[in-house]
Amino acid sequence: MPDRLPPLEGTTLSGRTLRFPEDLPEAGLALVIGFTHGARHDVGAWKAAFAERGIPFLSLPTAAMDTAAEAMEGVAVAMRAHVPQGVWDQVVQIHRGGVALRQTFGWGADGFAKLLRVSGDGAVMARHDAGPFSSQALTAFLERPAATRP
Repeated sequence: MPDRLPPLEGTTLSGRTLRFPEDLPEAGLALVIGFTHGARHDVGAWKAAFAERGIPFLSLPTAAMDTAAEAMEGVAVAMRAHVPQGVWDQVVQIHRGGVALRQTFGWGADGFAKLLRVSGDGAVMARHDAGPFSSQALTAFLERPAATRP
């Protein structure tokens, strides 16, 4: 199983450029990754569960192919209309590294969120690869180490 986050580059809805793993907080956090517009409801369920429990996370809507940040501005404008301004820094549109992310973890672009719990240096501590949000999936993601996942 891959144990490191590949290099990613993105822009928050507030316009700040971030590079991962370099810009991850030292304490680490959960990454909620969506590859399709259809995953938005599942992404939202995971984000709500984390927020309700005070679990730090970032939401990473991820481009299918590497592109310039400017190419995603139309999507950013639409997202800003629906995302409260107070959480714009928690949404990072990934415009470089999405292909590597899918290849590294063997993910397809489907209607479900993909999750990684990472340390500050990008080590993967847990992951959720398939299926929708559920309380059982949340418990498994939070309690079991990545090495025990199928």
